[in-house]
Amino acid sequence: MTQHCTMEDLLAVRDGEGTAAARRHVDECPACRAEVDRLHQVAAALRALPVQRPPRDRWPELRAVAAGVGRRRRRWIATGWVSLAAAAALAVILGVRPGRWSGGQMAAQPVSLDSLVAASQQLQRGGASRDEVLRLWQQRVQLMNQLVNVHVTRAAYVGL
Repeated sequence: MTQHCTMEDLLAVRDGEGTAAARRHVDECPACRAEVDRLHQVAAALRALPVQRPPRDRWPELRAVAAGVGRRRRRWIATGWVSLAAAAALAVILGVRPGRWSGGQMAAQPVSLDSLVAASQQLQRGGASRDEVLRLWQQRVQLMNQLVNVHVTRAAYVGL
């Protein structure tokens, strides 16, 4: 070889895999031989470095955090269901309680869809005062808002 070896050739010679021409050149050229010696020293220095380990095992900590997220999510889902049930019970108690309408007409009838439809029709025909109808509609709107809020809240927590 009339020119110096490339770094690839020198690394191959250092690892015992160089071509015959590269090995012969390293034997004859003091600069290339010095470079191969330097490569041996660098490799030895790298092997002598202490092995670096993380300061502590983080897996138990990560597992605990992940388990906590799962518990919180289940708790929010359960809270959503309880809130929905409470809102539904409140709606039933406030909206379907017998004796609510004029003269206690609902108290004698069983609570059924037909009886509620008949009571609603009676109220629309004028069986109740304007103030009572207004109050009932306000209650209905409030209950519907509460049910929608519970549903939206539950949907937001389920999506966590």
